[in-house]
Amino acid sequence: MTSYFALLGLPETLILEAASVEDSWRTLTRNEPSGSLEPDLNRARATLLDPVTRLAHWLELRAPDARVDRTIEPALMDLFSEIGPVIKTTDDLLNRHRKATTALARAVLTREAIAAQLRIQQLLQRLQTLKTSLIERFDAIEADVENGCFDEATKSLGQLKFLSRWEEQCRERLLSLIAC
Repeated sequence: MTSYFALLGLPETLILEAASVEDSWRTLTRNEPSGSLEPDLNRARATLLDPVTRLAHWLELRAPDARVDRTIEPALMDLFSEIGPVIKTTDDLLNRHRKATTALARAVLTREAIAAQLRIQQLLQRLQTLKTSLIERFDAIEADVENGCFDEATKSLGQLKFLSRWEEQCRERLLSLIAC
């Protein structure tokens, strides 16, 4: 497996500054003639800029046989139980908006759309807070892995994947609400 850290000439660590990744990528793509390496450099850049995919790649390099822990902690389950109904309500609202044939009918839905936007923005803030708290533990994860313990890394990766998926769903709905 190709190490994207090595490809970009960066240390194999979870704690990377976005500016370091960007600087390395720019230097390499500027000096590299267009060709077969550029897609790999672009993939490396995208992977290392995103903390979730960076953790997944780092873990693949360190423990290729490790399985992502997909159990959901109670706090995340509580959040998911809030996200599900908001997504469903928003989808119903967007459906009604698409079916509205007059400007008046769409205008009546505006108040609901604004309320849904606010609910989704609040959920996005909570999702970001949870993601940030997991990302801030990357140094502890690295220390655990150095001691041969991959439990926290696989658990954090599973949690981050759930949070990212929910965040993506919320952002899609928010953009749809803004457009309607």
